[in-house]
Amino acid sequence: MDDRLKTRFNDLFLDAKLARQNMLNEGKAKVSIVEEEQSKTARQLLQVEKQAIREKDLNNKVELSYLHSIIEQLNDEVESRMIPVLEDVDNIFNKIVGIDEMMAELLDAVSVKAATISKIEPLATELPWFYTDLMKLINQPKYKRVDSKGRVVLVDSLRVGLSFFGLENLSVVITALAFKRWLPQITDPYPQIKLRIWEEALATANSCKQIASVSGVVPNHAFCLGMLQTTGKIVVTRMYFRLFEEVQREALIESENHRKHDEHKALLKTQPSGEFLISLIDKYAFKISAQLIEKMAMKRVFISNAMDEVHQDLPDADLSPMAKVLKQGNAYAKYRILKSQKLIELDQARDFVRSMKMPKGALELLKVTDVRSLNLSMDEE
Repeated sequence: MDDRLKTRFNDLFLDAKLARQNMLNEGKAKVSIVEEEQSKTARQLLQVEKQAIREKDLNNKVELSYLHSIIEQLNDEVESRMIPVLEDVDNIFNKIVGIDEMMAELLDAVSVKAATISKIEPLATELPWFYTDLMKLINQPKYKRVDSKGRVVLVDSLRVGLSFFGLENLSVVITALAFKRWLPQITDPYPQIKLRIWEEALATANSCKQIASVSGVVPNHAFCLGMLQTTGKIVVTRMYFRLFEEVQREALIESENHRKHDEHKALLKTQPSGEFLISLIDKYAFKISAQLIEKMAMKRVFISNAMDEVHQDLPDADLSPMAKVLKQGNAYAKYRILKSQKLIELDQARDFVRSMKMPKGALELLKVTDVRSLNLSMDEE
């Protein structure tokens, strides 16, 4: 992505309205408070009024500068506390994200050609959340089935649930349900972040699956990789908001104890910085994703090496087919998301898609793919 598109995608991660407003303002000089105040009225301001506005502008700048310095100090402390935590992959795996080790076994079992429901069911019962989440998914109105009398048939058996979409769709269902459980819950003042992470993960997974079907790699493995490559973004996001609250609370107590009134007042106004969060994601998220996928140690879902290749930023010529699929799938997902939000112009879109170097037939498939849903079809047998 070029810098403008990357900035728009990052803005969208925080807030859709912000992204659209910033796109409209691209290349425009920022308006000062003086100019803004003066533009509100057509009458000629007296000199004394102009001076009052200038003083107000100066006071605001001083206050904002002080507030900005406080936020910078908080964010520096947040990152210093985050770094050692990120080095403990076991803690991230087990505590921060809460990945069930049985999930990897279940995905491996589903990927065996000779897989059967009777072999998979005992493993599925060992995932404590899986039955409940699977029943919620299956019993959604869009998947409803009716009996001969037109009554809706509710599924309440794990065995029936496992066969509901067919064995070929199980790895997609397992990965998607697990990923949804990991999403961050509280990200104020950016409530859309949870939606944006899910949107990117699902669009990337669906895009990878379609590209894989014409690239000689297993489509369901590509789906898993496309979704799990976003896990590091979840980790950094969850840790940032938790640590920011912790550091801010400690700073408030300290400033109150030492009677630092101006500092205390400024601290009460501080909020997590979306811009700083994005910088942390850029620094750490992809590496964390690679480490977590490696930690899952799947023996039949062959995605760990591909994730590592993309993390190392190897030249395209040195990438394995699965790694190429991941790069192309993630790029295409970002294009579709930007397009859906009207954040990419026609000429940019054309150049961006061309730069992906898609395999023959991939774009035709992707154009008719809904990247925003799981695209599951019920097994009618």
